[in-house]
Amino acid sequence: MRFRKSQGLTTSEKLLADLCERSFLRLWTYPNLFKKPGKELTDLLVVFRDDVLIFSDKSCAYPNTGDPELDWRRWFRRAIADSAHQVKQAERWIRSRQDQVFLDPKCTERLPVNLPDPARLRVHRICVATGAAERCLAATGRSSLAIDVSITGDASPFRVGKIKASDSWLHVLDETGLQLLLTQLSTMTDVVAYLEAKVHLLEGGQFQGAASEADLVGQYLWHGRSFPPMARPSFLQPDLWQTVVKHPAFQAGRQEDSVSAFWDGVIEHLTGHYLGRTLEFGNELDMGEYERLVRIMASESRFHRRILSKAILERAEKAREAKIGSLLPSDQPDVIYALLIGRGARGGDYDEYRADRSRELQLRCLAAKAARPECRFIVGIALDARGVGGGSEDFVLLDTAGWTNEQVARAERIRTELQYFMPGRAIESRIVEDEYPGS
Repeated sequence: MRFRKSQGLTTSEKLLADLCERSFLRLWTYPNLFKKPGKELTDLLVVFRDDVLIFSDKSCAYPNTGDPELDWRRWFRRAIADSAHQVKQAERWIRSRQDQVFLDPKCTERLPVNLPDPARLRVHRICVATGAAERCLAATGRSSLAIDVSITGDASPFRVGKIKASDSWLHVLDETGLQLLLTQLSTMTDVVAYLEAKVHLLEGGQFQGAASEADLVGQYLWHGRSFPPMARPSFLQPDLWQTVVKHPAFQAGRQEDSVSAFWDGVIEHLTGHYLGRTLEFGNELDMGEYERLVRIMASESRFHRRILSKAILERAEKAREAKIGSLLPSDQPDVIYALLIGRGARGGDYDEYRADRSRELQLRCLAAKAARPECRFIVGIALDARGVGGGSEDFVLLDTAGWTNEQVARAERIRTELQYFMPGRAIESRIVEDEYPGS
């Protein structure tokens, strides 16, 4: 393996690592990082584009002194205030000593992905605080911590607002909030968009609070991944999440999203071979070159992964009759996918068939640039039809920034000569997909 990383040291850290790796994928998720020998930096770090998620995980038994106010203050200090301090220190280190972040306690193996330039770095601070659910349920009738922007520190039991030790908003998640956030918003793009929208809401002056993080997520999802403007100071209605999750359209959307696991699987399959140095071609790529390719693919939202997965799997069924070349849209305005699905070797020499498929994929990527000149990145994906036996995948990344006029002209000649993606020959299909069918 190119590197080895922790999978979490405690039970709660292992759960956090597993959830984050499923949502953010293995190449961008790093538990238990260190800054000096024996000195832990943070419980988990996610690094993706210019965004860094710093997680501090505190699983603390809730005290039982007989004094409810004292119990809350003691638990809050250990589970939340100490987390805020750890996150603050980690952020300061990451901004100033980017070459001193390590995977191991002896600090011999550096973080394998590059941290963003401090001038562009966007930090999202997250505290996972567990252990209070039972006492919270007994005291309030609900097991989740409430959000209350009027609260500072430990002023009110089981309500969290501003944290004194944090320079900015600290997202405090209990067991329920963490699980829900990372399953309902299960890509880096979706989670970051939510956290940014939440901070904007908290700073807007009208939002007063919510009974749980789940209700906030429900409000966000049901209003087109945004928080509707508030005309006056307001609390969210309690149990909003239960209302949303029971709606037939929401349930239908979650069912439709299941196909998007195909896209995640492609990224993880490719990454597994790269990390294990078992790619047929591409093992010589350094981490930065490889990460740039799969980062583009991992930047797609969950909804768009659904669209891409459906399109590819439908074409993979049809390609048993004849090979299919397609252009597939991206969530990202400067990206286009060139897809080629072959019929398989059909009893012939598979290596020869694959070499031909690979050459055609590269030509189609060049033609895709001519067909979509506004796109900087062309990602080529070649697969075999479903059920033809054998199977392999090829991937190509073209970054056309700085292309010369001669390169652009060559791409246009290839497109014209081979008739790839030409008006009148290409069949344009309109993709219509509702995130929540019937909503």
